[in-house]
Amino acid sequence: MRLLQVSDVHFGRHAVAAHVTAVTRRVVEGRYDAAVVCGDLTQRNFRSQFRTARAWLDALRLRIPVLVVPGNHDVAWWWQPAGLGLRWPLLRGYRRWIAADEEPTLRLPGVTLVGLNSCHGVQPYTLTRRLRDLSVVGALRPAQWAKARAAFAAAPAGDLKVLVFHHNLLRGDLSRRWGLADRADGIAHALDTGADLVLNGHDHQTRIEAVDAPGGRQMVVSHVTTLCDRRRGGLPAAIQEIEVEAAALTVRACAWDDAAGDFVPRGDRIFAR
Repeated sequence: MRLLQVSDVHFGRHAVAAHVTAVTRRVVEGRYDAAVVCGDLTQRNFRSQFRTARAWLDALRLRIPVLVVPGNHDVAWWWQPAGLGLRWPLLRGYRRWIAADEEPTLRLPGVTLVGLNSCHGVQPYTLTRRLRDLSVVGALRPAQWAKARAAFAAAPAGDLKVLVFHHNLLRGDLSRRWGLADRADGIAHALDTGADLVLNGHDHQTRIEAVDAPGGRQMVVSHVTTLCDRRRGGLPAAIQEIEVEAAALTVRACAWDDAAGDFVPRGDRIFAR
């Protein structure tokens, strides 16, 4: 089973057409069995950007199953700042143009993927001491963690359990910022769900790490770089390829190469299952 992981396309003035075209071409060529899109499909939550994102997703869905979750740029947070106002318009555009289900589950042979919405806008539980976190930081509520835990508990024996949400679970090496408002506590919550692999975006930096859990279990975390021109630290755009085998999990970072006009493998991380 081979999965494609992408995030932070930011359709609008920051999307890079060559990157999007290359991803589409790779899917059409039959390189992947499913795709995971970790949010931030739009730059400013505009209807035209959602329409463009929907057309792209439809092109992918013609070939393979696609699991997609919202990003913070896909949320009209100004409708309910600090928990005051209307909640239903926050993801109105996303639900209309992208997916009615903000927290989808996708079951593939040997793999169970559970998506969660970490993008709640500006709520009392997303506020931190950093003003820069306003409307940017994410959160996952106890009921959401419980939902993932129940879905994984019901998965067929031997399935790779994949947890998907937008915000980076690990602290960014370059940004030095946590994606979730509860910071490192999010790691413990993710481990508690039973996830074997966590897929995120948001921080615009490729990072592939293993987190050790009690009892010798290991959880792999894959943060993928953006496809747009808002790249962190001068890093190239990138995608991740994830190969699932009975005995091993391989996460391959593929970075954009101008000369090749494509994403080129830059290194594999192989983890025993």
